[in-house]
Amino acid sequence: MADNEQFADYLGQLQEAQFPRWTDLPQFDLYMDQVIQYVNDIVTPLGFGEITSTMVNNYVKKGVIKAPLKKKYRPEQLANILVIAMLKPVFALDAIAAGIQFSLANRPVAQAYDAFILTFSSAIEQANSDFSDGLTISRVNKPDMTTTQHAIVTMAINAVLQKLLVEKMIDLAADDSEKKGKNETNHSIDK
Repeated sequence: MADNEQFADYLGQLQEAQFPRWTDLPQFDLYMDQVIQYVNDIVTPLGFGEITSTMVNNYVKKGVIKAPLKKKYRPEQLANILVIAMLKPVFALDAIAAGIQFSLANRPVAQAYDAFILTFSSAIEQANSDFSDGLTISRVNKPDMTTTQHAIVTMAINAVLQKLLVEKMIDLAADDSEKKGKNETNHSIDK
């Protein structure tokens, strides 16, 4: 019974999480330690791993986020770091970087970031409603255990399948962009 209450508490914690929209982000530049503190205050209470300055430096080195200007990070970089922190438990950094690039195609950073946050919040609401009837985690009753086992297996399979589908869509979008770039280059050569 305690497991059920803990799970319900965690779902409630997710539901109450305040993921900042674009206008809620600090609209001024932050130093590395401020970025780390800001992001970790949002993501770690929910079970996401902490980010470190080494990780952020790696994101810069790999070109996933732009280098800081005078050791300060702009709101655009902060938004990308938040997105990375939320996706890194499932996706490799290269896949996240490609997803960010794809999301930013033909739209402002603020719009892409808000779309991500709203979608993430909506998914939390859906998960909360999926389990609002109660999921039994540790009862001796065999039908309840079977329901719990089924829910765990289903969620795990969905997570893997969704990860594979997202990565394939990103690959196809990148291939499509490369083809368009080559076609535009060929057309300009022909002229």
